[in-house]
Parts: sequence; structure tokens; C-alpha cells
Amino acid sequence: MNISFALANFQTSSQPANESRLAKTIGYRIMCQFWTYDIFYHPAITEGHYDYLMRMDADSYFSDVTKKDLFVYIHRQKFDYIYRAEYWEPITPMVPVLEHFLYDTSDVSSCIYNNFFIIRLKWFYESKRVQTFIQELIRDDLMIREYIGDGCAHAAMLKIDNQVRVKQITDISYGHNYHIMPRGQGTTFVDVKEFDEEIKKSCQQLTVLRNRKGTLTRISIS
Repeated sequence: MNISFALANFQTSSQPANESRLAKTIGYRIMCQFWTYDIFYHPAITEGHYDYLMRMDADSYFSDVTKKDLFVYIHRQKFDYIYRAEYWEPITPMVPVLEHFLYDTSDVSSCIYNNFFIIRLKWFYESKRVQTFIQELIRDDLMIREYIGDGCAHAAMLKIDNQVRVKQITDISYGHNYHIMPRGQGTTFVDVKEFDEEIKKSCQQLTVLRNRKGTLTRISIS
């Protein structure tokens, strides 16, 4: 297995619009554009000639054995995109763009919780509707200026291309920070905010999340 690390350029001259969601920092906005557009055209990806791309954030984890190779699964089932969960946030700045692609923009009723997903790159590059849509999102730094979440952009991509083969997989136990999604649980996550506090004590204790409710078990490190 070859493991490599690549640098990414997160510099921008754009600034958040005053009427946008200012709680979303400039760094967070750049991250959203990165996972919507920039990652797909980074030399580490384009020169690697990969079939699939998987995102797994540094604070994401599988809390149990997955029981299947996810790359083999997406390939054999011929899916273009698989993900674990969904969430909701306003998509107001994206609506004028969506109106060029969807008769009813309310079709994008939720966003992909996309700190974990696997995408077939050939679909992304060759879908003309998706490519046109993405170009509209990054035009004049719209995503950065007005704030458009990358999970919402991904959800929109999956709606505007009616040929896409997409699957939400619920038979894996997945967590992101203090959001947990036990195996078999539906589309949303469970908040275990106590875990966020306990993780600060990671030098003194091992903290384990157990069962569907995310019960905390603390093991002292002596």
C-alpha cells in the first residue's frame, strides 16, 4: 500500500458577504468548495488515474467492523455515489442556480452528511449537468462569498442528474466527532455531546462509545 500526502492551496481573496451566514468562517467556506470542486482537480487525483475517491475526515471513524469492502461493493453494484447519513441546513444562496436544473428546487430537501462518501470519478467528470452546475457554484466564488455547504452541493448533484446510481448505506456503524450513526439506524445521526468534552481528556483516558445511544465508557490510562 502506497500512502502519500499532498499539499492543497486554501488561499482566497474573497470575503464573506455581509448578508451571508457569518458564523461560517472563511476557512470553513474554502473547505466546502474544496470538497465540491477543488479536490477533483487536484494533481494528486487527476494524475493518479483513480476510479473512486473516498472522503474520511480526521475526526471520522467506523465504530465497528464494516463487514464488507466498500470499494468492492460500490464497484460490483455499479453505484456512482454512496454515503451514510443526511442533515439539513438552508440552501437559499444555491436556489437561483438550482432553478436552472430542477423544476422544483424543494427536491433538494436534505443535504449529504458528506464527511464520509465514496464517488465514482468517471461519473463526476462525465456528467454534463453536474459539471455545468459545479461551474455555476464556483463562478465568482459564489460558494465562498454566500456560503453553500458542500453536503448540500453534493445532494443537489445527485438530484440534477437523473441517471446517477446512488445508495445510502445504513449497515455500517459510522461516527463523526460526537455524531454517531449505529448500524441499522436511518438517515440521521445521534448527538453525544459529552463525547466532545471527554475527548479533551484523551491523554488521561480511553473513551469508548457503546450501543445505539452512544453510552460513554471511560477507561483510565495509568
